[in-house]
Amino acid sequence: MGRSAFRLNRSVLALAVAAVGGVAISASARAADQVDFNKDIKPIFKESCIRCHQVTEQHKKASAGFRLDSRAAALKGGENGKDKDIIPGNGKDSVLYKLLLGSVNVDGEDVDAMPKPKKGEKFKALPDAKIELIKKWIDQGAKWSD
Repeated sequence: MGRSAFRLNRSVLALAVAAVGGVAISASARAADQVDFNKDIKPIFKESCIRCHQVTEQHKKASAGFRLDSRAAALKGGENGKDKDIIPGNGKDSVLYKLLLGSVNVDGEDVDAMPKPKKGEKFKALPDAKIELIKKWIDQGAKWSD
């Protein structure tokens, strides 16, 4: 084998190693980019949403009929958004995401932005990073671990 053939084979080998390494890196980057319900979303719901959007002994009905205490109930939707509250794979059209950005009109009815302020307080939106995390979670299929 001549020198030029050896150099060519070395170059091809280097490209092959780089390509395989690139696949491994992008696969691990994608895995790290996955939103985890228990780690990322559940704490947001617990802090900002669940107080009103669950059924308990004290509260027999969730606010607007929209529950966030189980995946099945959340995907069923509430009185306003119905099955459009969370549309797995489609965050931008999910009513939950829209309400985090501001008030919206859903099927002819005005719905206040979320989370609703406590009595006597002004509306305060969630931080943009949390809103975008919820959108990303919905875009990724709204996977849920109870």
